[in-house]
Amino acid sequence: MINENRYAMYVRKSREDEEIEKYEEGGSLERQEKRLKEYAKRRNLKINKIYKEIVSGETISERKEMQNLLRDVENELWDGVIVIEVERLARGDTSDQGRVAKAFKYSHTKIITPQKTYDPDNEFDEEYFEFGLFMSRREYKVINRRLQRGREISISEGKYVGNISPFGYDRVKLENCKGYTLSINEVEAPIVKEIFKLYVEDCISLSGIAKKLNSMNLKPRISAEWTTSSIKDIISNPTYIGKIVWNRRKQKKRMKNGNVIVSRPRNNEYLIYKGLHKPIIDNEIWEIAQSRRSQRAPKVKHSTGMQNSLTGIIFCEKCGKPMQRRPYNKANKPASLICTNYKCDNISSKLYIVENKLLEALKIWLENYKVNCDIKDFPKNDNIEIIKQSITGIEREIEKENKKLNKIYDFFENDIYTIDDFSSRAKVIKEKISKLESELKEYEKILLENEKIENEKEIVIPKFENVIDLYYKLENIEDKNTLLKSVLAKVTYLKTEKSIKKDSDPTNFELRIYPKIPRL
Repeated sequence: MINENRYAMYVRKSREDEEIEKYEEGGSLERQEKRLKEYAKRRNLKINKIYKEIVSGETISERKEMQNLLRDVENELWDGVIVIEVERLARGDTSDQGRVAKAFKYSHTKIITPQKTYDPDNEFDEEYFEFGLFMSRREYKVINRRLQRGREISISEGKYVGNISPFGYDRVKLENCKGYTLSINEVEAPIVKEIFKLYVEDCISLSGIAKKLNSMNLKPRISAEWTTSSIKDIISNPTYIGKIVWNRRKQKKRMKNGNVIVSRPRNNEYLIYKGLHKPIIDNEIWEIAQSRRSQRAPKVKHSTGMQNSLTGIIFCEKCGKPMQRRPYNKANKPASLICTNYKCDNISSKLYIVENKLLEALKIWLENYKVNCDIKDFPKNDNIEIIKQSITGIEREIEKENKKLNKIYDFFENDIYTIDDFSSRAKVIKEKISKLESELKEYEKILLENEKIENEKEIVIPKFENVIDLYYKLENIEDKNTLLKSVLAKVTYLKTEKSIKKDSDPTNFELRIYPKIPRL
């Protein structure tokens, strides 16, 4: 007899599975699923849903299927969850493990593995489960340290440990030993050589090289066109002289608004080893290129913090690319806001001027918004009460007419009314009900619109007023950026004439703002 309770299955790859798949055929998810289905069949457990985690993330925030499973568990959708081992549920930090434990405990959901069934209502099972999560976290850290050491050893031996090969190379498996190296891509390598030639021999700037390659229709591997930053990455990458780089962009984690933010900033203390692969560029050309880069590098102080309060907010009206801050060497010269697309002719402006004009535009928009709300706010408080009374009266009339209609049906069923009498009388009543319902909808629409306006006044207007009042009181640029993003979806910038003359207007640009108005 099949158990009528509702059960779900959760399958996810582990680090060990990824290593095993390198030497064995067949996917680990398929093997897990097959094994658990066989186990469920033996136990007469009906599986109603399978959660398949394709990616292997360290935290719950990186695992979408785990989030879906926990949400359903918290909503008490399942009586039990079948998993190959409890460690598959959470190997994150203590907060992740606590969330998993609480979700199963308070929803009284069992965790079923081929080795043991954990009942959260059983004190000993609960302790055993929490201990299992704790030990899995320790095991994860041990495995991670071992993998990191393995990568460092592979790199010191000249092997390539990255998943994606640099432009100009292909990633290939080493023969007769574990690991990968790089082989020269005969199509891309000549483009790498041309980049170094243009930079070293022809003394063309990075942006100039990008323009030239794009005009020659020489495409990068992934992007639609070359950019200054992509050319810079190639010029500064030691891989092209036969080296292997480690920790050039080291992962860093920090907390922001209660969430873990992962970034990969440039690391100047990275390690370089001699690689097993062949170089594309010789050392002499490489040294000249690096010398030229150091000479032409702008002497601008770089800060790890945000420098532009409009980051991720303001975009070019012409090409749609994000506008960026451009600093200057001179201490007295303020930074500009520019479009970095070399094909775009949108003219730059001083960043502080754009920032000030944006706040002015917000003020103007808010005043117009208030006026529109006042214009829409046609029903006054006393009128609203009359409308509510009218709605109550109409609902009573509709109820009376429906009672009349029911009586007509009774008379017809009892042969008191003929078909003609029934049809004519029912038609009159139905038309009256239809008319009353139309009036009711109109009055309800007025009330709904009035309620929406009142809600907008209570939510939207104070929120925008707070941003305008608070903005210049903030000193931290990142806080300013967060404040603007709370009320703006985006802003577009357009400037078609340069402000060259002394008496020219530096604000001769257009800003189009797209406010975030909540749907009420």
